Amino acid sequence: MRFRTNEQAESLIHSAKASMAIEGLQLTKKEESLVKKRLTGSITEKEFLKRALELARHA
Repeated sequence: MRFRTNEQAESLIHSAKASMAIEGLQLTKKEESLVKKRLTGSITEKEFLKRALELARHA
């Protein structure tokens, strides 16, 4: 995976949120933060999946 700068990650998340809104879906702040950490390389894919599963279980 190619890692992004904070600005690039913000732009990608903004676009994804707009697409999701059309479908009536939203990202929580925790979900958004998790995605940004993965896009910028702050966490590994394995850690991302672990945390995403935790979020899903506690939703």
